Amino acid sequence: MNISTWNVRGLNDPIKVVEIKKFLANNNISVVALLETKVQEKNSSKIQKKIGNGWQWIMNYEHSPRGRIWIGWKHALVSVQLLHKTEFCIHCTVATKNGLFSANFIAVYGLHSVDTRRPMWREISNFSSTVVCPWLVMGDFNAVLLAADRVNGNAVTEGETKDFDSCMDSAGLAELKSCGSYYSWSNKGQGSLRICSRIDRDIANSIWHAKFVDVVVDYLPPGISDHSPLVMSCNIHLGGGNRPFKFFNYMEDHAQFLDVVRKGWDVSCPRSGSMLKVWTKLKAVKQGLKELHHKDFAKLDERIEGLRVDLCQIQTQLASCPTDSNVQQSERECSETLKKFLHIQESAYRQKARIQWLQVGDSNSKFFFSAMKERLAKDSIDILYDETGKKLSTTQEIQEEVSSFYKQLIGTAASSLTGVDVGVVRKGKQLSAADAELLVVPISDAEIDAAIKGIDNNKAPGLDGFNSLFFLKAWGIV
Repeated sequence: MNISTWNVRGLNDPIKVVEIKKFLANNNISVVALLETKVQEKNSSKIQKKIGNGWQWIMNYEHSPRGRIWIGWKHALVSVQLLHKTEFCIHCTVATKNGLFSANFIAVYGLHSVDTRRPMWREISNFSSTVVCPWLVMGDFNAVLLAADRVNGNAVTEGETKDFDSCMDSAGLAELKSCGSYYSWSNKGQGSLRICSRIDRDIANSIWHAKFVDVVVDYLPPGISDHSPLVMSCNIHLGGGNRPFKFFNYMEDHAQFLDVVRKGWDVSCPRSGSMLKVWTKLKAVKQGLKELHHKDFAKLDERIEGLRVDLCQIQTQLASCPTDSNVQQSERECSETLKKFLHIQESAYRQKARIQWLQVGDSNSKFFFSAMKERLAKDSIDILYDETGKKLSTTQEIQEEVSSFYKQLIGTAASSLTGVDVGVVRKGKQLSAADAELLVVPISDAEIDAAIKGIDNNKAPGLDGFNSLFFLKAWGIV
């Protein structure tokens, strides 16, 4: 399922119609919003037929005589139902006929001043309070969101970004992961006169981010326009492989935690360097913690759902015999177990999302779940372009390109290396003898303790999967 928006800056030129038809075919677009068509209503059907007979269209001529927004879709594959039109947006539902995709979609073309865009922000914010399904807002907002969203021209001011930022915050919207060009528009100026900005965006609500993880927005070259077309691909399902080990903070409360760590740390190591011994011991600890996690914490969501069902059944039974002490005890035990696992689940969401401004006790699992999904999506690489501009989208292609890039950047193993010319080095700036001595002062245990204790418990773990909390809790052993 590919959805696209493109400010085409006019569709009256036959050459543009040909290019747009090729663009739709080459990128397998199912739904498209063409913005700023500048086509009079009486000519719209003629141009739409040139794009193809397999497309159906919704336009907003009732609010703009020059066809500011056209939404087209392949009617053989997709159903679109109109919900609302204004001068600056068309709101509809989009669903594939195979039932695999369904969402609300707003195609946006913002007006050209801060004041005239405010009704658009209000419209988006007001709709957010009623939406209960995945919701995508996409198009040319004619507004920047961040200070880095413009190169050359006037500096971005808070007045330009404030309304957009407030709208996204109040509506619970977040930007989708993107690739390709960062800037979506340019004035086509030459040299230092060229101004570039990011005014086209693809944003979605938390329900979207939770449901559609493997989604990426490609900012393609602008071609016959001064705006880049945005292509949102929702059909990328890459095999992620097994996830690496990661220590979850809730495990430190397990009664067997220290015993597992001690058992792993006590494994015998062959005579070798000290770092190899540390690595071997941590590997054994990791294996023990994996087994403990699988035994007591695997399939957490299923366990919680099972406990909810059990508690409901026990309480139904208790309603029939409220004085039965055995049933009362069962209710107490089941309730306590359910609360325990709910706290564990929230701890996991908090750690995965790495959101630091909410305090412990804010039972906000939905928020953390959405933030976690958004972070996981951004951490993955679904599309990559190589040096020649070729688009890579399979796991194998991306892995080979990343490996090739770092081989060129870092190099490969060499049998011999050219030595440093000490004479040349001595001609440059040198540290004083006192400063040189400070570089080789042994690190004290107190400095190590202070460094470990200064790391937040929810910070990302190292390559071995262990975070600072693990080392704090196991410090007496490791």
